Order: sequence, then C-alpha cells, then structure tokens
Amino acid sequence: MMDTWMTKKGRSRGWRHGLVALALAGAAGAGFAQQPPGPMGPAPMGPGAGPAARQQMTPEQWRERMQQRHEAEVKRVEGLLHLRPEQRAAWEEFVAAWDKHREQFFSYRWDQENQRTVTALGRLQQREEALTAHLEAVRGLREAVQKFYIQLDDAQRDVFDREFLRWGKGPKGGGPRPR
Repeated sequence: MMDTWMTKKGRSRGWRHGLVALALAGAAGAGFAQQPPGPMGPAPMGPGAGPAARQQMTPEQWRERMQQRHEAEVKRVEGLLHLRPEQRAAWEEFVAAWDKHREQFFSYRWDQENQRTVTALGRLQQREEALTAHLEAVRGLREAVQKFYIQLDDAQRDVFDREFLRWGKGPKGGGPRPR
C-alpha cells in the first residue's frame, strides 16, 4: 500500500513541477514579447553606421563616411606608435601612400558601380579589372609600408603589426583573424 501511495504522490509532484515550469516559461516568453520595438526612422549615417546605411547614401556621402573613418584610423595608429621627430617624414610619406591606396580602391569602385554589365563575361571582366586595380594599389601601399617599417623600433613594430589594417576587428579590439 505504501509503494502505491508513494508512486501516486511522485507522479503528482512531477506533474505539478512540470506545470510550474511551463507557467514560468510562458511568463518569461510574454515578457520578451512585450519589449518595445527599436527606434524607427532612417539608419544612422555616422562613421559607425551599419550596412543598411550604405543603401541609403549617395556616393558622395559614402566617400565622406569612408574618409572620416580613414582619418580616424590614421590618427589612432599615429597615437599608438608614439613617433619620434626623426620618424615624422617617413610617417607622412606612408600616410600619403595610404591615402593614395584608398583613393585608387574607392575611385575604381565608384567608377564601375554605375556601369554594371548584365552579361556573365562582362561581370567577370569587371571583376578582373577591379582585382587588378586593387592589386596595384596594394603593391604601392606595401612599398610605402616597407620604407616606413624600417624606421620603427621593435616596440613600435609590434604595435604597427597589431594595429595596421585590422580587418575583422571592431572598435572593441579582439585578436587578428587567423590566416
């Protein structure tokens, strides 16, 4: 008799616990559903705006945004390097080459954006031209980096290696992407 009573009581308790868990899950779900929606209106257009902002920008606005981001990155890297006076000339040459690299890359993209062809061969040719232009820009930048890099001491090289062209790293940092 005792075994039957304990079994019934155990099943009853399990059922009640299940019902309480279900009620709590429902209450939690209702709480999440009641959160207010995000702000409405146009996407932010500042330097940290996301990809949706790109679709709402004119080419001139996009260029301005990219220029602002580049200038902020130049200042950030310069501040981290703590350059000595004798390194300033090499830094200025490097920044000029970096600016030229950016301009080559973005000007080709903007020139081609309105001239998209609809044929498969035309798209492949445009892709090849874009990659060639980008490769030329990268080669010019690499030469400038080599000239600047030899001017740096070991501590500055560590900073430069870590911070220059930090693809995939947001403003909070993080490690470099695996190669």
